[in-house]
Formats: sequence, structure tokens, C-alpha cells
Amino acid sequence: MAFRDKRLRVRLTAVSTSALALLGAPALAQSMPPSGAATPEPAQDGLNEIIVTAQRRAENLQEVPIAIAAVTADTLSEAGVNDTNSLSQVVPSVNFQRSGASGLFFVRGVGTTNASVGDEGSNAFYVDGVYIPDLSGTVTQFNNIERIEVLKGPQGTLFGRNAFGGLIHIITKEPGEVFEAEGEGGYGNYETAQGKLYVGGPIAANLSMDLALTGYNQAKGWGRNVTLDREIKKMQYWGARSKLVWNASDAVKVTLSGDYYDMDDNTSIGWSVDEDFPVRGLTGPIYSIGSMDTASDTYSLTKLTTWGVSGTIEADLGFADLTSISSLRDSENDSDFDVDATQVPWLRISFVSGSRAYQQELRLASAATDPLSWQVGGFYLRSEVDNASRFRGLGAGGVNGGTFIDATLDTDSYALFGELSYKITPTTQVIGGVRYTKDTRNLGGGQYVVVNNALGPFTPTEDRISYGKFTWRAAIRQELTDDVSLYASYNRGFKAGTYSLQSPTNPAVQPQFINAFEAGVKSELFGRRLRLNASVFHYDISNYQIRSAAAGALGAAVLLNAASVKVDGLDVEFDAAPVDNLRIFGGFTWLDSRFSNFGKPGSEYLAPVIYPNPAVCDAPGTADPGTVTGPYTGGFTTCFGNVSGFQTPGAPDFTASLGASYSIPVNETGSLRFNLLGNYNSGFPFEADGVLRQKKYGLLNGSVAYWLNERWGVEIWGKNITGTKYFQQKISTGLGATTNRAAPATYGVTVKFDY
Repeated sequence: MAFRDKRLRVRLTAVSTSALALLGAPALAQSMPPSGAATPEPAQDGLNEIIVTAQRRAENLQEVPIAIAAVTADTLSEAGVNDTNSLSQVVPSVNFQRSGASGLFFVRGVGTTNASVGDEGSNAFYVDGVYIPDLSGTVTQFNNIERIEVLKGPQGTLFGRNAFGGLIHIITKEPGEVFEAEGEGGYGNYETAQGKLYVGGPIAANLSMDLALTGYNQAKGWGRNVTLDREIKKMQYWGARSKLVWNASDAVKVTLSGDYYDMDDNTSIGWSVDEDFPVRGLTGPIYSIGSMDTASDTYSLTKLTTWGVSGTIEADLGFADLTSISSLRDSENDSDFDVDATQVPWLRISFVSGSRAYQQELRLASAATDPLSWQVGGFYLRSEVDNASRFRGLGAGGVNGGTFIDATLDTDSYALFGELSYKITPTTQVIGGVRYTKDTRNLGGGQYVVVNNALGPFTPTEDRISYGKFTWRAAIRQELTDDVSLYASYNRGFKAGTYSLQSPTNPAVQPQFINAFEAGVKSELFGRRLRLNASVFHYDISNYQIRSAAAGALGAAVLLNAASVKVDGLDVEFDAAPVDNLRIFGGFTWLDSRFSNFGKPGSEYLAPVIYPNPAVCDAPGTADPGTVTGPYTGGFTTCFGNVSGFQTPGAPDFTASLGASYSIPVNETGSLRFNLLGNYNSGFPFEADGVLRQKKYGLLNGSVAYWLNERWGVEIWGKNITGTKYFQQKISTGLGATTNRAAPATYGVTVKFDY
């Protein structure tokens, strides 16, 4: 039986829709403040000033009462961080996990463990002011980056949608009045070739344009499928991005943007059997300890295509600045993977899913900022998601049986927001803001029983949730000196309720809420030779959304509302230039993130807890609701109990990073540049019960580059130099546990140019 590719019905309109969006952008558009305003002149001595747009204005990082990690393109390059997978190595408060085509961000331990199509992250992801709702859109390689801003803590007023624990904002370069070109090409182990090119500059009076191209081809895999005698853990990726900037007058600027990305990847979907909890049917050994091999009876692969267009207008009205953005984003994910990772066909999941999102925002901000500044605006998002998936195998109704899901999820989200800032004295500033969001989500389609590859009984899944919620912010900032300030804030945020399109017969999870309290200090010392920022924070979270594969049907992801979570933490970041040509940077995050009530006696929610078979379930709701009754035979039994006090998934107790870059002049034009970056993670659970864990680990990146002059250079680099074994994800099902190991040691050589 051939299952229908639901995306065909929208492909025919893609080209015409893109053209209409570009043509209509000048009438609708918006964006962040001009990127040129966020590119400061280098300091004469010490560290450069960093300009950020965390409050939707171009402001000095040190004057914004928000904990922000702002990472420039140079820092990313020097640290060997060239994709979202490795951003956590330079920003210790961030933890990034992969699940198939999806990327899952955790900020200060707050995130989502669900990667199903239709769900959105607990930390918003933006590119040039455009919200990216689909989780696959967070997986990207960096090119033409100006900087990345990581805003820590809820940002539910000015950014709003699902900026629950914070947000990651990528700001790309903008073509200007001077031609520039830069690029690189290199080759590494695992027969990996990669290249990047950026060109930009004027093409007519008041009109400039750029183009960024990225290509990556890993021809040799990190591991091998021993059943199929085929390499696994490979990726091919290419992408293009372009901007057209028109300065229509001194008061009006229009920017049109477009991007397209294509990825074939099984580095995050080629599952291996967990060493501690093998799947039923495993006959081994089939791999050496620490390898990335698998015995899967099918070849796992995810194919992802994403594209988007947006239009921006920035207009100076005299008394205020009007900004507007309209955008269209589209993605298609075609995945097929073996969940059990053995030669026995226990469970195979294949699906074609798609996401299309339309977005419009208008914002009016006062031109004057002293002593009073204000912003008001409105936001609209229309999201249409579809998922056609097949579950089959001996554990799911037979190789020719199982389940076929044909589900859709449509979302309409409206928001109005405003924020005021007032200087009570020249050194004391207070800020207050509020946002109202109205969401409506409609679930459609249903679920079929499959018998002998034919559709059988059908269960419809028509449902609807709708709610309106307020979020707000209050903050105060006090300057102690020109270089030292204190701030305190209270933020209220929420993450949207949703359905899992991998298990649509289950009820929706309700919105989750956060009350965040924070106090911090920002300082620049020793003539801007040292920038030192620190903050302490406390979060109270209710209705925390948790994914559980073990709680539902075999292999299906079920979403649950954990009752409550409490988070206490400390963030410290520093950047130092103690002498010329030497820069040292780093920081650490300490966390205490625990379920405060998930399954206590009398509570509404019970937590799924897995026990290795053979096992039986005892009294539900107890701290230990199950008992293992003999030697391990494979698979798990799921019981429901109390995990209050347990560490939350994706929330390590301690993370730290330390980097250094040093340049030595050679001759009159050349230089040697040394870079080193170390990262430490104390470990964390992947699921609520804490059975599957990432142990503590450390990573080390390094490079040595020789630049003949300011234009040309060659670099030898290495990532994860020590070959540390760590995981992108571990997951449990009734069959057992499978793992997805992160990249091994990689190294290579790259030639770079900059004009």
C-alpha cells in the first residue's frame, strides 16, 4: 500500500506564494533595528563595546537589565563553534539536544524533551527578528553571522511566543555600501568537505544585496550498520541565504530576505543499543563499547527541506520608529528510522511531516529614550502542521500491520504588548511591560489500524483548545558607577499548550507557566580590560510539559503535564583582554532544577518510572512504584509513581566553559593565531525518572592558524580532541533503551579569505 504524501497539495503553491510574499513585503514588513547600528567601532584598548537588541532597541549590553550572552562571529569562529549543535560549548547556560531533524534548546535547565512535529520549543528561536516555530528550524550551520544573542529567563513581553526559559536570536550580516567577500573551504577526517562563501555590497544607488552559501558533505560515517553492512552517522547539508536592502529615503528602509536549506542526516537518527539496557532480541556483542555501530534491520535517515521569505520596513516617523515584519516559513521532513536498533524488526517508524507558518508583527517605539521610552505592538502567527506516520513491527502489530496516523494541527495566535521605561533619576531606571496572547489550536485527522498493509478501523481525533493569557515584566536598574550597575526583575511567562501529532488520540497538554525572579550585576573593570557579569535567579514553574515514550503506546511520544518545578541558579560570565593580542573568556552556570511535585500523594499527575524486565508494578504514586523480579531479560515495564525532588531532564547541576585566543605577529603582515576552548558538563537525565542519564563529560576544541596577511589564512583545527563519549539523546520504550551518540573527535584543515 502506498501512503499519501500530504505535502504534495502545498508544493504547487510554494513558488507563487514566495513571489507574492516578496512583492507584498514593503506593504507589510518589519525587523530588528538596523544591524549596522549593532556593529560598534573597536575600542582603542581592551574589549570592544557590544551592542544588543534584547529590548528591541540597539543598546549597550551592559546597560540592559537582562542576563545576556552575546557571542560575536569572531568568537564563534575562534572557538570552533559553527552550528547550533555546539553553541552550548561557548554558552554554558545552554544545553542543546538533537532528536531526528529537531533541535531542543534548554536555557538554564528549562526546555522541552518533546521533538514531535507540531510542538514548539520552550525557548524561542529567532533569526533576524523572525520567530522560527518549527523545531527543525533550530538545526543550522552558521554563515554570514554577525552575532548570536542568548537571552536568559522568560522574555514574554517584547518577544512573547514561547520565550519561556529564554530565547536564542541569530543576527546575520547586512550588505552595506562597501563590497565585501569572505569564505572558506576545508577538508577533515571522515572524508568531510565543507565550504562557505559570503559576498555583499552595493548593486545600485541606495540598493545593496548579499548572498551566503554553505555546503557540508561527510562521505564517511562515524559508525556502521553491522546488519546491512553499511556506514551510518553521516550528513550532507547545503544552504543559501540572501538579503536585498533598499534605503528608500533618509527615513525609510526596506529589507527583503530569503533562505533555503536542504539536509540528509542520520547523525541524530541512527540509533544504537544502550550499553546498560539492551533491547529485546539483541544477540551480541554486535559492537564494541563506545562505538556508534548498530544492528538495525533498516537504514535510518531523515531528509529535511526548509525555506523562508521575509520583508522588513523600518520607518522614522519623527516622534517614533515604526517597524514591521511579515514572513512565510515552510519545512518538510521525511524520516524513516528503526527505534529498537536491533536486527529483529521490533519497531520501525516512518513519517512525512510538514510545517508552514505565516507571521506578522507591527511595533511602534518612541524615538526619545531619556527619561521616558515606550514600545507598543501587535503579533500574529498562523501555523499549519501535518503529519502522516506509520508505526510497524513485531512490537506494534506486526511487520505488515501497526498504526497509520494522519493528523493536522492548525494554530492561530494573536498578541498585543507594550512596555515602558522611565528614569526616576539619572542613574535609576524602572521598566514595566505586559503582553496578552490569545491562542486557538485545532487538531484534525485521525488514526488507522493497519492490517496486511491495508487501512483498517479509523479513530478520529478532532479536538480544539483555546485560551488567553497575560504575561508581564517588571525590572529596576541602578547604576553604581559609569562601569558598574545592579538590576532586579520579575518575569511571568507561559508556553503554549499543544497536542502530540505522534499520538493524537491523547489529550492536549495545558500551557505551562513560569514566575522568574532575578538579580544581577554588570561591570566593566580595569579600563574595559575585564567584563564581568553575574546573576542569581529563582523559577517557579507549573504544568511543566514532559515527553514520555514509555507511558504510551510502543514508540509513540506522549505529552504529560508535570505538576511543578523549582529552579535556583547562579550565572557568571567574563571576558578579559589582559594584554594586547590575548583574550580570555568563559563562565559557569550552577543549577538546582528539581520537580517540586510530580506524583506526590494526592497530586493530579503521576510520573512514569521505568523498571528493567522482569518487573512488576506495585502501589501507584509511591516513591518506588515497581520491583525488578529477576535478571535482566530486555525491555522495560512502566509504572507510575512519585519523582518529586528528582533532577529535571536536560538540566545539569553545573556547566562551565573557558576559552582563549592569542595572536603573535609574524613578519610585517602575517600572524599566528592560537585558539583553545574547553567545556564541562556535570551530567543530566534524559527523562523524568532519571534512569537514562548523560554522565559528566568535558570537551576540548583547538586550532592554530597562520595568516599570510589580513586577507588569506590557513587553519588546522580539532574538535572534541580527546574523543569524549557523550550523547545527543537517550530514549526508552517498552523494548529497551537506545542512544544517539554525539560527534567523535574530528579534525581538518581550512583555507580562509576575507576581502
